[in-house]
Amino acid sequence: MREQGAEGADGNARLTGATGVVLLIVLFAEGITLLEVRQLITLHIFLGLLLIPPTALKLASAGYRFFRYYTHNPTYVRHGPPHPLLRWTAPLLVFFTGAVLATGAALLLVAPEQPGLMLTAHKASFVAWFAFMALHVLGHVKEAVVLSRWDWWPRADRARPRGKGLRRGLVAGSLIAGLALGAALLPVASPWTTRHDSGERHDGERAIQTGRAPDGSGRQASAAALDTGGSAPAGFRPAGSRTVSTRDSWWP
Repeated sequence: MREQGAEGADGNARLTGATGVVLLIVLFAEGITLLEVRQLITLHIFLGLLLIPPTALKLASAGYRFFRYYTHNPTYVRHGPPHPLLRWTAPLLVFFTGAVLATGAALLLVAPEQPGLMLTAHKASFVAWFAFMALHVLGHVKEAVVLSRWDWWPRADRARPRGKGLRRGLVAGSLIAGLALGAALLPVASPWTTRHDSGERHDGERAIQTGRAPDGSGRQASAAALDTGGSAPAGFRPAGSRTVSTRDSWWP
């Protein structure tokens, strides 16, 4: 029984580490989409949905360790608790992780033109989540890479603990579930994913109606007016100039 208990604690640590590495990779890709979120909104939404099942697996694995430790299971007690700072900020990380994912998913159900407080909550929870996430990544990244290597790298520590196939299956299954969730719900997000294209089209139509040239001819007309000592038509604005509005924020 002691051997099985030790394997359970070691196996739990490896599952948590491998899931953490997977989440870190996907989160890195998700972070890249924030640099051009209007252009990459489809990928941003898809990756956000993909994150949900692996995040649930990570929370379940870490939560199980938490439960076993505080119920004084000897093998989990021998593994010891995390650093006090990480232990006491973990509930906040869990809360804001759920808030980011929940508000992001809820945004799919509201109109992009009127997201209301849901978008504000999504942005605010993301800022708080990022701070706690960065702290925990710094505290666990080395351990997570080492632990995941033991289960996934060929010939690495094959003997113990048992259950490697199950742990691999859980991680792979969470990714497959995430891909399926993203593919299934992405059509629901069509008002968001098509907004960028329709916004550009409306800008072009508005430019024509107000006398602005939407292409390079604006620069030619402006230059010609200056050469002849004249002035540009009223309401005319050379291409390349734009009025900054809330549409130019980091959210589309």
